Amino acid sequence: MPKQTNYYFVVTAPGFENICAQELVALGIQPFNIIRGGVEFEGGLRELYLANLWLRSASRILVRLGEVVARDFPILFKRLSRLPWGRFVKPDTPREVRVVSRASRLNHTGRIAEVCEAALVKSLGGQSESSHSPQKIFLRMNDDRCQVSIDSSGEHLHRRGYRQARVAAPLRETLAAGCLLACGYNGSSPLLDMMTGSGTFAIEAALIALQRAPGKERKFAFMDWPKYRPGLWRQLLFEAQREEKSETPAPILAVDNNPKAIAAAQKNVEMVGLDGVIQLSCGNMQHLQPKFPRGLMICNPPYGERLGKNARLKSLYHDLSQVYGDVFAGWQGAIIGPESELMKVTGLSFSPLLRFTNGGIKVALLKKS
Repeated sequence: MPKQTNYYFVVTAPGFENICAQELVALGIQPFNIIRGGVEFEGGLRELYLANLWLRSASRILVRLGEVVARDFPILFKRLSRLPWGRFVKPDTPREVRVVSRASRLNHTGRIAEVCEAALVKSLGGQSESSHSPQKIFLRMNDDRCQVSIDSSGEHLHRRGYRQARVAAPLRETLAAGCLLACGYNGSSPLLDMMTGSGTFAIEAALIALQRAPGKERKFAFMDWPKYRPGLWRQLLFEAQREEKSETPAPILAVDNNPKAIAAAQKNVEMVGLDGVIQLSCGNMQHLQPKFPRGLMICNPPYGERLGKNARLKSLYHDLSQVYGDVFAGWQGAIIGPESELMKVTGLSFSPLLRFTNGGIKVALLKKS
C-alpha cells in the first residue's frame, strides 16, 4: 500500500522563509515552494513529525486539507462538508476556526466560521465539553477560493517550554534561532551574547551547538489526531537523542548589566537543563575582553521605538561601536536593530542578513562587514 502523502505549509515570520527552507533541506525534506510567510513541502507523517520536532525558525506547521470554490454560503457548506475532516479531527475534539477573507464575495469572517463549524458537525458530530486544547482550523478565502488547513503544532513553536522568567522586550525563540542560523552559527566557535536579557540567544545557541531538537519536550496538536502514530514519534525522539551531544564544542557566554536579567536568564537556563553549559555573568559590555581570537558576538540592543528615545541610546550605540569595532575586532559581529540613524552612530559598516519585524517594529539582522 503506497504511503499517503500530504501537502504541508510551514508558517514563518516574514523574512525567515529561506532560513526555514534550509532547515528542511538539512532534515532531508525538499521544499517545493517558498512564499512570503512560509514554505511548502510534501510528505507523510514522518516528515510532518520530523519538521515539528526539529525546525527552529518555524512558527507552526499546517496540513492542507483541501480547497473549495464558493460564492454563496449554501455552496460553501456543501463543499466543506465533503472534505476528509475525519483524517485529522476526532469527533469529540474541541475546535477553533480562524478565517481571513480577501477579494471574495463571502467576506463576513464570522459567518464563514459558523458555516465551517456546521459542516464539521455534519461530518463529525458536535463538539464535546473538554479540557483539551482546541484543534485550530484555518480558512483562507481569496478570490472566492477557500483554502482549508489543519494546524499540526498546537501552541506556537516558539514555546519551547523553557522561558519561565521574562524581562522587558524579549525576543522570540524562533527569531533568535533564525538569526543565529543566518549568521552561520553551528556551535563550532565561541558565542558571546552581550545583552542577554532572559537568555534567549544563548539558550538557542546551546540547543544548536548540542544538536538538541527544540521540540523534544513539548506536546503537539497532531498527537490528538485519529491516525497519530506514537511509535513513530518515539522512534524520532530516540534518533534525536542519539544525535545529541553531551557538551558544546565551544563556549557560550551571556552577559548583561542588569542583575534581574541575569537572574531571569539563570532560571531559564536551569529550566532547559543547560546549567553549566552557558556561562552567565553580570557586567558592563565596556569591560569585556575577548578570551578567544575568533567567535560570534550578537545582541538585541534597545532601539528608540521600543524602550523610549533618549540621548542615552546614542551613548549606548557609541559603546557598541568600540566593542564591535575595536575590542572584538577579530570576531564576527551581528546586531538586531532598525536600519536608521541610530546605527550610523556606531561608525561601523553593517550589511543586512535578514529583514523582519520584532514587537511590531521593522528591524534587520545586521552583520558587521
